[in-house]
Amino acid sequence: MRTTLFSTPPGWIAAAWSRTGLQALALPQPSPEEAMAALAGELNKCLSNLPEPSIQQSPAIALEEELHRYFAGEKVAFSTIVDFTGYTPFQKLVLELVRSIPNGEVRTYSQVSLQAGSPKGARAVGGVMRANRTPLVIPCHRVLAIGGKLGGFSGGLDMKKYLLKLEGYLLADQP
Repeated sequence: MRTTLFSTPPGWIAAAWSRTGLQALALPQPSPEEAMAALAGELNKCLSNLPEPSIQQSPAIALEEELHRYFAGEKVAFSTIVDFTGYTPFQKLVLELVRSIPNGEVRTYSQVSLQAGSPKGARAVGGVMRANRTPLVIPCHRVLAIGGKLGGFSGGLDMKKYLLKLEGYLLADQP
């Protein structure tokens, strides 16, 4: 495993890479230390077990460039290869469906579950969103509850609102 650390306008982002691809991504944090701690949490590992961050590999450089363009307001389709190791076939299918939601658009948990062939699986889709180790690259923030309600988000609802607004999606007033 390799790790990388990026400074972006909303904060520090840490990422972990396997030989296959991106294994985990921590949402923006106020400091590099907090980003690495969040990454360790995504991986269910102790922070001291993570290697020191480095950005010398090309997939990390490409992801950093895409993140900077994304946070500058560009519509970016992240090209990073994701390592789906550890996900069930249903989780992988749902994550791939969510990854295909275009920037600036949203789907409901029910719509994603229907697309996945599980019409009564909205709660299961919510569980997959909670298990998503690579937010932003797999944009789980684009999945909302019925009626346009935000639902949950691992980065908090303020971050979900920020990302949706950045992408040009206009939210109705949310409590």
